[in-house]
Amino acid sequence: MNIYYDSGIYVEGRKTRFVVDPTGPIKRDVDFVLVTHGHSDHISRYVLRQLVVATQETFVAMYIRLGSLPTRRITVAPGKFLELDGVHIAVLEAGHILGSVMYLVEIDDLQVLFTGDFNTTGTILTDAAEPVDKPDILVMDATYGDPAYIFPNRAEVYNELLDVVERYTTSGKVAIVAYPLGKAQEVAKLFGTRAGAHITVARYNRALGIPTGMEKNVVIVPSLRSAPTGYFKVEVSGWYAEETTKREAAKRGVYGIPLSDHSDFPSLVEFVTETSPKLIYTVYGFTERFAKHLRRLGYRAYTIPGIMGLAKFF
Repeated sequence: MNIYYDSGIYVEGRKTRFVVDPTGPIKRDVDFVLVTHGHSDHISRYVLRQLVVATQETFVAMYIRLGSLPTRRITVAPGKFLELDGVHIAVLEAGHILGSVMYLVEIDDLQVLFTGDFNTTGTILTDAAEPVDKPDILVMDATYGDPAYIFPNRAEVYNELLDVVERYTTSGKVAIVAYPLGKAQEVAKLFGTRAGAHITVARYNRALGIPTGMEKNVVIVPSLRSAPTGYFKVEVSGWYAEETTKREAAKRGVYGIPLSDHSDFPSLVEFVTETSPKLIYTVYGFTERFAKHLRRLGYRAYTIPGIMGLAKFF
């Protein structure tokens, strides 16, 4: 079996080929596509002519982003199982955003876990991702695979956000900058009707069943550029766990809060320890740095090979 990255994670078995989260042209014939969630760096219009497996929430996000849906699609949810072309697929909670999932795939008598983006900390919107016992191969997200990224307790982060907004709305207005799919829904859930939303955020909230208030003093916006003039800007992002990033933002008048929908560095390491796979491929983010750290811990861990560096490990 071969696994490699080529604008998507390709898996070639003896009789079946599929791709996970393709973001570019699908250059080879595939039997099906697995999509882990609806962020733009995990979906693209190139899936529209394929047989696509995803959750209902991911198909909602796909329609909003692409204006269309695959004509051939299979809707799944965490806890579901299916078989496609002799490949057994278990769908597991990823904890990243609404509708995000991991896929545990059995192909050619090997088990491969694809995490997509994942979060082992539960939120007010999602359950936590949980490890799988001893898959043969783990293909995992390494977005925050650097020791600098250690996130505070989520309840503390929620309280900090609530306190900052309350403090600055006593004499002004606040724009909360949050990625429109994911953290924006989490922030909207936290504030309820006490916060309004930019049209882009409101569209996702409405489609995903998250109530949005009409408040004008506190608004959730998708980017710093979309913050209304005169509003104090609070941005939520995991990158603010790194102090230099937070200080640089403060110089620009932005209050950064380390609210992330990914696992932090210690959680990534713990997930590997509890999963204990035979082979690990890192993808997205600090891939080589995290793989090197795992090798020091005794794991066979490598950045996922590209098409030119294709190697057979099984």
